[in-house]
Amino acid sequence: MEAKFRNYIIKNNLLKDCKKLLLAVSGGPDSLAMLELFSKYKEEFDLKIAVAHVDHKLREESAAEAEFVKAYAQKKGFDFFLKQINLPELIKKNNSSAEALARELRFDFFKEIIQKNNYDLLALAHHRDDQAETVLLNLFRGSGLQGLSGIQSKTELNGIKIIHPLLEFSKEEILAYCKQKKLEPRFDSTNQENIYSRNIIRNEIFPLVEKKINYNAREVIARSSKLVAAENEFLQEMAAKKYEQIVKSENENKIVVDFNEIINLDQVLQRRIYRFIYNKLNSNLDDLYLDHIFEIEKLIQNQKTGRGVDIASGIRVEISYSSLIFFKKTKSTNKLSNKIKIEVGETIEIDNNCSFVSQIMDIDDFSFSTDSLTAAFDYQKLQLPLFLRNRKAGDRIKPLGMAGHKKVKDILIDQKVPKQKRDQLLLIVDAEDNIIWLPPYKISDTYKITRETDKVLILKLKYNEED
Repeated sequence: MEAKFRNYIIKNNLLKDCKKLLLAVSGGPDSLAMLELFSKYKEEFDLKIAVAHVDHKLREESAAEAEFVKAYAQKKGFDFFLKQINLPELIKKNNSSAEALARELRFDFFKEIIQKNNYDLLALAHHRDDQAETVLLNLFRGSGLQGLSGIQSKTELNGIKIIHPLLEFSKEEILAYCKQKKLEPRFDSTNQENIYSRNIIRNEIFPLVEKKINYNAREVIARSSKLVAAENEFLQEMAAKKYEQIVKSENENKIVVDFNEIINLDQVLQRRIYRFIYNKLNSNLDDLYLDHIFEIEKLIQNQKTGRGVDIASGIRVEISYSSLIFFKKTKSTNKLSNKIKIEVGETIEIDNNCSFVSQIMDIDDFSFSTDSLTAAFDYQKLQLPLFLRNRKAGDRIKPLGMAGHKKVKDILIDQKVPKQKRDQLLLIVDAEDNIIWLPPYKISDTYKITRETDKVLILKLKYNEED
């Protein structure tokens, strides 16, 4: 196993330009085996190694596990970093998924260590069985080639360069190595609880598949992910080359591509270029879903100058004559300390990047807008004055066309609005605090324009396009 580990690192050039390596070690067999393997080759690879451990306080034995990892790291002469997090308390406070929150907090800790101490790489102990589980999980959730490629030997996440040096090893091999080296790893009892999707795949689905279909299913899936990854990389390179041919201008806040060129590309390349551009503007692909890609395609099918669509993370896409423009709408959080009274006809400057305008017009002069940041209401039905505010717990709206009310929270979840952004959204309420508009998602059916409408109130949020 040691020779195989060494060869995998050399073959995949995992430690290129790495002098300082941080190992994420939980104390389980995978990460403990990784620590032992790196300790054997630290001199050959000329590495300064440190160990990071996070105690989530989810189990009674977690404090003892932290002490075990600390003692083992110090025995090897490695620096040790510990973070204690009361995860159960944070889960209640944030109403978050345990898995997602734990992962986010771990990576925040790793990034802090890396930046403060100038570590070059973070090593994670995912193995071949993890790879197979990840591919299957991504398939069930709905994924393209990127997700079916699984875990890569080298990757980058939120500015952290990451390596996975154990991807060639099965769990069985790792356990055998731990036994051979008398490492005495700690085992997480929650891995046997089928309350998480990954555990269900590991403990129920794979045993059934291996028994009924293919006893070697994990290895086959992990091997297939390599083939998918190679094809995905080829398409990514092709999309990057096409992007260079069609881009008109580019900076950190705005990218302009040739509209006529991009619509003549194959849909596969178009979609990859959209993701490529989003990644450039957002520094990651977080919160970008296939539904957002469909929205861009719907916009392009209309081919009308001036039309636009908001996708994720404050990024907007617009058509302007022969250009398709992607830009960050605002850096503002739109977090208000108090609600703002709306004086009809006046412009409200919410901050440097966002303003709100309103006007009244006769129904004869009115025409409906397709802009999601513009809304129109029957002026006589409104209880004035109106106010701008952020959302609060229990908010409900009667969406246009619906008979009943719906929670704003549920609407934002349906629209895949990231949790951290939901409390920053602006909404407009009447004098009785009834929501009349949740831009850009829903307007209230209660105040809709009908044949009896005489005067129309038009409301519009405006984001300044950044250069």
